[in-house]
Amino acid sequence: MDRTTGFLNEELERKSWDEQRHLQAQRLGGVVAHAAANAPAIGVLLREAGVTPGDIRSLEDLARVPVTPKAKLVELQRENPPFGGLLAVPLAQVRRIFRSPGPIYDPQGFDEGWGWEEALCAAGFRRGDVCINTFGYQMTPAGMMFDDALGALGCPLVPTGVGDREVQIEILRALGVAGFVGMASFLLQIGERAKEQGLDPARDFGLKVAFTTAEPLPDTLRNSVESLFGATVRQGFGTADCGCLAYECHAKGGMHLASRAIVEIADPETGRPLGPGEVGEVVVTLFNKAYPLIRFGTGDLSAVDHGDCACGRRSPKLRGWLGRCDQLVKVKGIFLHPGTVQGALRAFPEVAAFRAVVTRAESRDVLTVKVETAAPDEGLRIRLGERLREVLSIGAEVEWAATGSLPSDGKVIEDLRKWD
Repeated sequence: MDRTTGFLNEELERKSWDEQRHLQAQRLGGVVAHAAANAPAIGVLLREAGVTPGDIRSLEDLARVPVTPKAKLVELQRENPPFGGLLAVPLAQVRRIFRSPGPIYDPQGFDEGWGWEEALCAAGFRRGDVCINTFGYQMTPAGMMFDDALGALGCPLVPTGVGDREVQIEILRALGVAGFVGMASFLLQIGERAKEQGLDPARDFGLKVAFTTAEPLPDTLRNSVESLFGATVRQGFGTADCGCLAYECHAKGGMHLASRAIVEIADPETGRPLGPGEVGEVVVTLFNKAYPLIRFGTGDLSAVDHGDCACGRRSPKLRGWLGRCDQLVKVKGIFLHPGTVQGALRAFPEVAAFRAVVTRAESRDVLTVKVETAAPDEGLRIRLGERLREVLSIGAEVEWAATGSLPSDGKVIEDLRKWD
């Protein structure tokens, strides 16, 4: 079976980039007009910028609309719950509502997907492949995003979620699983656990393709997984709010921009669109009717490179994740907001100061919350750990810090990870 040349929509994906942009421009005016008329927050955004929907007639005109940063969604929804004035259809036309840390509520329309089918097809997933989806199905949308996409491709799916590694190993062997979706670091952990059991993942499993997102994929991690399983590993880039934005093909060398959204690279300070090769914020405009985000600032840094690709696709390539331009930090595939960490610890008057520190050990993210308190004890440590897990949706180690030892620079989260 050829897993190297797949196209979901070959006619579209082989079009020149100018032709693809022309098609996007044809859809843009209607999207902006619908959003302005039905999503009050979009109407306010345009009026404050002195822009009318009729002013947005080309992709270049989008630069007249201010960027709405991800942190602004939290503020809008807090002031005008639950969707901050961004829902553009009646609630009865919403299929699902997701909750991401912040909190941020993301509505999904009945006829609107997340676009990962194009990415999975390019990665080598084929109809009939039995797959496991290890992304979570609780509140955040990652699990359902890939559940929908794999179903659309005709892949029988086992919705494992993260689960324990022993059960994942059992499923991989029993069902002859060909495709994995999740974080590459977790797949590596599964393979290492299998080796501890005396298994050879390349010989004893039938894994052919793996698709990973939600964390950086350095060559060391990719090579380790591919060598261990004898499978191809490809990655994609997207967000909980927007879905798929870019993905690798068999040729790698960056991630092709998906055809389902308008993706810009913009100056984080001014919102001005940047040219090829310039590093800036990934800014997205969606064609969604229910949740029509216009120039949404993801907070992620990247750059776009133009050029031919051996796979035949004509879209430019996103270089990948190059860091964050705001205070959000992604840990174990989940964005942590400083305000969320502060809120989790607000219920503990014993905590005099704290600092959340993110490190990486053996391809795993480690979140450690260093706490200054006058009365450290094991009971408090346990309660703090439970509260952090409850609020942040991920585990955290609690470590006592000497009084006065934590920096007073106003930083809540410190990211010490290095990606080789």
